[in-house]
Amino acid sequence: VSRVANLALVSSACGAVASAYACTKESHPYVRSVCDAAEKGVKTLTAAAVSGAQPLLTRLEPQISTANEFACKGLDKLEEKLPILQQPPERVMS
Repeated sequence: VSRVANLALVSSACGAVASAYACTKESHPYVRSVCDAAEKGVKTLTAAAVSGAQPLLTRLEPQISTANEFACKGLDKLEEKLPILQQPPERVMS
């Protein structure tokens, strides 16, 4: 997941979405209050899920590691076949 998130195009897209979200929140007070409530709920649910899932994640560590290796090999092949993924977004757009 971190390798995909660090691809220039993915990182740029995430940055654009985050910027649009922040701008919308700042521009519209009603949207801001709804977003703030949703963010608080997501944080609470995430904290509960992480603490509850930890024993399961520990037990599944070997399988997760194997899946990660396969995913990384697949990403290596994808990056090899599509070098545009490594290009800055400005260059891709041009």
